[in-house]
Amino acid sequence: MPRTRHSFALTALAAAMLAVPAVGVAEDEEEVDLTPLITPENNVAVGIGQFAGDREQFGMFDGVRDAETVILLDGEAHMRDEATGTWTTATFRNLGLDSREATFGVERQGDWGLNLHYNQIPRFAPYTVNTGLQGVGSDSLIVSNPSITPGSGTDLKLGTLREIVGIDAFKYLAPRLSFKINFKNEEKEGTRHWGRGGQPEFMVEPIDWSTQQVEMSLNYAGKKFQMAGGYYGSWFSNANTLVDTIRAGDDPAVLGSHIYLSLPLDNQAHQFFVDGGYGFTPTTRGSFKLSYTRATQDEHMPTVDIAGLSAAGAPSRLDGRVDTILGQLGLSARPLPNLHVVANLRYHDVNDKTPAWLVVTGATQVHSTPLSYETLSGKLEGTYRLPARFSVTAGVDQKNQDRSIPFGNDADLDGLDNERYVPMRAELDETTYRVQLRRSLSDTVNGSLGYAHSERDGSTYADAVHSHGGINPINISDRDRDKVRLTVDWIATDRLNLQLNAEHAQDDYGPETNPYGLLEGNAQLYSLDADFSISSQWQLTAWLSHDNTEAEQFNGRWDRITEDHEVDRFSELKEVGNSVGLGLRGRPTGKLTVGADVQWTRTKSQYQDTVIPIGENGDPDTGYPAGVTPLPDIENNIARIGLFSEFALRKNMDLRLDLIHERWRTDDWSWQFSDGTPFVYGTTTDGTMIDQRYHQQSTFVGVRYIFKFR
Repeated sequence: MPRTRHSFALTALAAAMLAVPAVGVAEDEEEVDLTPLITPENNVAVGIGQFAGDREQFGMFDGVRDAETVILLDGEAHMRDEATGTWTTATFRNLGLDSREATFGVERQGDWGLNLHYNQIPRFAPYTVNTGLQGVGSDSLIVSNPSITPGSGTDLKLGTLREIVGIDAFKYLAPRLSFKINFKNEEKEGTRHWGRGGQPEFMVEPIDWSTQQVEMSLNYAGKKFQMAGGYYGSWFSNANTLVDTIRAGDDPAVLGSHIYLSLPLDNQAHQFFVDGGYGFTPTTRGSFKLSYTRATQDEHMPTVDIAGLSAAGAPSRLDGRVDTILGQLGLSARPLPNLHVVANLRYHDVNDKTPAWLVVTGATQVHSTPLSYETLSGKLEGTYRLPARFSVTAGVDQKNQDRSIPFGNDADLDGLDNERYVPMRAELDETTYRVQLRRSLSDTVNGSLGYAHSERDGSTYADAVHSHGGINPINISDRDRDKVRLTVDWIATDRLNLQLNAEHAQDDYGPETNPYGLLEGNAQLYSLDADFSISSQWQLTAWLSHDNTEAEQFNGRWDRITEDHEVDRFSELKEVGNSVGLGLRGRPTGKLTVGADVQWTRTKSQYQDTVIPIGENGDPDTGYPAGVTPLPDIENNIARIGLFSEFALRKNMDLRLDLIHERWRTDDWSWQFSDGTPFVYGTTTDGTMIDQRYHQQSTFVGVRYIFKFR
């Protein structure tokens, strides 16, 4: 995919390098300078930067993967016409990399406004693919046959680029009545990692998408009554509909030589909405919301145009349609001086009217599975102010959901759906109880302690043949959840401010009659932030965080053909993360500002699998099957240090120097074989190899001239 090197704006990595703190001598403390409010300061920064090192990981969202020289250009301007009260603004960021953005706006206060904005968002795969695949980027792909020697193919750097252009406008039709319109057009192009077939064969998905979104609303804001109503629409189109894949040397005239891979088809959605609120009294307010959405997908199916591919009677169009109704009522009141009450009631109906088409014929039939669900949820919450600076908040949330259960066919007349693999539920209910205690402990200390308990259950599972009567899906299983959260904000001294946050959550899953799935889980998060003023010229910031997530999961495995039970596996999953950061800002002299940031993050994923195969005699065996070993841990480490200095050449001219060094280290085995060699697709065909750099470091040096004006 082509990429413009000298483009608009700075990368997410280098965003901190463009922060331009004002430099100058402080005014007399007794004088208040209103100039910045009346005529804000404008600035333009121009410079050059040099990246060096390996940046596949760091450059995922800015497009710089290796050594590269870039132009640094960004700025902002705000101008006001005193005679008409019209503001003209312009902002541009990241004008030197692929992550560019720019905004231009004109607004007459209290009358009308118009904004134009442009944004480009890259996303590149953090590895290199070496392949012999032919036709990359098109809808016709040819797999190497026989397999190429791994590493002897062509290097591919997969990625996508999104270009977004938008227009936002408003117009006051009357003092309390305004009209707003927002339009956005997004073009997404590039390539994405893909695959085909029962054995691993590398493929590339061609991306050529176009999306449009528009929202129009009429807004009224009265003293007691406020309302907004309008229309929202979205349209998605794909230049490609089907990808034809074949192995080199196979006869293209034979239908069985081809494997056709489907792509997202064109679709659209239209929504009409109205929401508002009314103040019955100074202490009582009601709100409402109502919307209706129709989403459709009725593009011609490309598979029916290929002779012999589609079954007789197959639809030429999906005739996909989903109607959604949302209604909500809310009430907020203060019936007593120290009591505040909030109540909400919400109805959400997603009605999937897509026909259940027969998509696979023969002995094993498969139908499409439209799914509808209707949800009624409510919330009641009250906050009461107690003596001694205490306040207590208590509430209850209730959600009841009715879900449709698609049924394919019952070929053996046993009452079970022969097509479904996962059990389903027709009803799902969840209740959450919450209580929180707050106290302003003093003028310098504030804190809160909250607890929430929720219970989720539902109707009896509707099992299917392939679910083996034991799968417990995480999204609909019985679950008890408890959460505790503590927050403290402490101004220890005039110079030191501390914020503490501690959270704990515990999940327990059921029912025990369906053992396969999550059994229980827990999570903890602890964080501490500190701000310390060393002096009027030097400030220090620091933060640290620790998070720990654990889950116990029980899985079973069955033979794909005979469906005989082969093995059970118990996993103790664990994810631990630790982060530390330090920041220093100072002004050694009246014209020189310096700063430093240091960050370090470490994450570790642990699988701790215990495989329990079942022998022919049916007795458990604690050993591993031949060739099977537990999954190893994965550890990622990221370290970053950033330094800057900014010197005031004149009152409105600065010179800034930035230095950023980053390191990334991982032992992620996702694209490796068990012996540590790069993963290779296929044995007799293909030969594509995935190459990832497991130790990366990069350095950025940038210098820029900053001009400020009013």
